[in-house]
Amino acid sequence: MRIGHSWSLLAALAAGLLLTAWIACSAADLRAGDSSPVLIGLASVIVFTDALDFWLRLYVHRRHTAAAADPVGSYRSLLSVDLAATRDGDSGAARARPYAIVASIYNLGDQLDDFMERLQPYRDHIWLVSDGSTDNTAQRLRQAGWRCLEEEVNRRKPAALRRLLATLPAHISTVMVIDPDVRICPRGEGSAVGLERAVADLQLSGAAAACPRVVIERDGFLGRFQALEYALAFVIGRRSLADFGVTSGVSIYRRDALESALARHSLSVYAEDLENAVILLRDGERIYYDGRLVVSTEGPSSLGHWFSQRVGWYFGLLRVYTQRFHELWRIGRRTPFAMYNFIVYMGVVALGLHLLRIVSAVLLLVSLAAIIDNLFVLNVLPDIRVINPVYFMAAVGSYLALAALALFVVVPKSERAYVAPIVPVYFLYVLLHIAPVTVGFANWMTLRLWGRRAFRDHYQPDEDSRSAIVDHPTARSTAVPPSRAPGFRGAARWQAPS
Repeated sequence: MRIGHSWSLLAALAAGLLLTAWIACSAADLRAGDSSPVLIGLASVIVFTDALDFWLRLYVHRRHTAAAADPVGSYRSLLSVDLAATRDGDSGAARARPYAIVASIYNLGDQLDDFMERLQPYRDHIWLVSDGSTDNTAQRLRQAGWRCLEEEVNRRKPAALRRLLATLPAHISTVMVIDPDVRICPRGEGSAVGLERAVADLQLSGAAAACPRVVIERDGFLGRFQALEYALAFVIGRRSLADFGVTSGVSIYRRDALESALARHSLSVYAEDLENAVILLRDGERIYYDGRLVVSTEGPSSLGHWFSQRVGWYFGLLRVYTQRFHELWRIGRRTPFAMYNFIVYMGVVALGLHLLRIVSAVLLLVSLAAIIDNLFVLNVLPDIRVINPVYFMAAVGSYLALAALALFVVVPKSERAYVAPIVPVYFLYVLLHIAPVTVGFANWMTLRLWGRRAFRDHYQPDEDSRSAIVDHPTARSTAVPPSRAPGFRGAARWQAPS
């Protein structure tokens, strides 16, 4: 182990010991007999549901791949399905049929040079659509020799991609959808296989889509929390779903499957990828997780941007869940674990029990205040049963053990030193999520009741934008069908994040 990694892991261990010592000191004056088993259970709701989900997903992934052939080792733990049938050995001799990498871009400005540099190795496969950019993004790309369709109207990502797909050459059978800020990690720099291999395996499998592993670029303290969050969402969450997976903002699709999904899509940017997955799975298609291919993306660098992003995510989750519940129920009936993921976990745990999670979080914060009150002998809080440090101690101790286990079971060795320092306080990050989740759900309710959101997130379009129509829960898509789209004008917590 390298010296830098050793020091980071030691720092994380020291932080955990200090946290334990701090809690132990505050516990010196505890009245354990004054605690209530009911309140302890309520305070542990978040820990219990996350731990149960963690163990269940580990177990089902093992069951899904138990019979998988593993000739050269090693890829079984990175996939949600057995792809052995698509290859003879690990030589990678089979070549991918023609494929395209597509992206919707908007006003890249100063970021354009970085964008072109990141995607330069894949330039021959790149097809872009400038989605109503008001700067010179499209012009600069075409001058540099990139294929870029220029649209005058900002339709947002799903509608823009639908128009772009209609212009691709007919021989392109596979498309990889990316966001402008991603970097496709080559083999040896994060990925276990190259993009060509991942595309070829999808083509041979006949599946509708494959979701690679998405990681957060290393940037700041907040990025460390997101790194563990994304590891849990992909390595535990998506990997457990076998071929009932959920796509992300970066995914590889069979072209006809994506065209079919976008033809029936609401074209809302909220939870757009979950909606794609629901449409495809409802049709009996297969979507799998391919953790051999890794792409990195920039996470929110400020707490405000992070909050706004999460508000949009959970608004989208509730929007898709309520609008497409019958389709989700139909998917769930196909296998027991599909029923667990799409109905029990998404519907009951993430949505139905959210009010209980709010109550649990409030109780934990009160208990934390009691710890501080005891530790510094402030004697501000009253001596009543509901205000007891035991509740926070029990929850944080249990979650610390769970996060430490996840560090060694889920996070790859090369990333552990970066993630380790925040493991002792990751539970606080989980609690912090309750705020944007609540606001996201509140936005859905206020939009339905009064036609406007309680909080304006950065996904929300201007009220006079055409996209605002499709984001309203009672709206219907009025976008131009792909067959009528014009051609190119130029050469253009564990739940998975969307």
